[in-house]
Amino acid sequence: MPIVRVSYLGPKYSFTYEAAQLLYPQEQLIPADTIRSVVSLVESGEADVGVIPLENSLHGPVAESIDALADTMLHMNAIVEMRVTLVVAGDPGISRIYGHPHALAEASRWLDANLPEHTRIAMSSTSSAAIAAREEGGLCVCSRSAAEALNLNIIAEGVESGDNYTRFAFLSWSDSPKGAERTSIMALIPDVPGGLYRFLEPYASNNVNLTMIYSRPTRGKPWRYVFYIEMEGSRLNERVNRALRESRERSLMLKILGSYRIMKYS
Repeated sequence: MPIVRVSYLGPKYSFTYEAAQLLYPQEQLIPADTIRSVVSLVESGEADVGVIPLENSLHGPVAESIDALADTMLHMNAIVEMRVTLVVAGDPGISRIYGHPHALAEASRWLDANLPEHTRIAMSSTSSAAIAAREEGGLCVCSRSAAEALNLNIIAEGVESGDNYTRFAFLSWSDSPKGAERTSIMALIPDVPGGLYRFLEPYASNNVNLTMIYSRPTRGKPWRYVFYIEMEGSRLNERVNRALRESRERSLMLKILGSYRIMKYS
């Protein structure tokens, strides 16, 4: 069997790296600096699968990932839901702390109480934050595996506020509709009174449960929005398929991102 090349938001030991390992433990993992770069590696054929963070249970969807999904022709073929435990590691004597914006937000209550004077510096991933803490000095919010791999002193564990889960989307040129639990779409809806209501009506009338609706600004058109929507069921399901057809007729654009299963890891 050929080796599967899997791009992920890196560097190594990021939470996205850990998610990629859960489904592809023996395959070639390729780090990328940004979410857009993860997608581009698959689009160019340099990788077969891309893994990006999609949504956090405490702080909602990852805007950069939603924007990337709007721009690409790739499909979602799986979701991994993974519990995330954050640590603070490094040298507390230097008053700066690095972290991905979501990680800093998830740890904000602990940081406010324990390190209020530390300057918070946003990084592209938790593993790049760990590297910055090692090379530049200071602290980081990262995974235990990243702190241990870089020999950083862990000064606190479990600094996230409450149960903390992140969903990671696996992208490729095809989805996995057979036996799928969810379907995701992107839609552009007419900017008229009742436009959103008319678009959503087929899902209610066909008894399709929508599990997320999230809007993002469209480029080049101020105050216009594209909607990311998740629903229960596969696109092969008769009710889901009918709702998709009917809502497509009431939209300016509807793109099916894919149908997929959700795999949960605690």
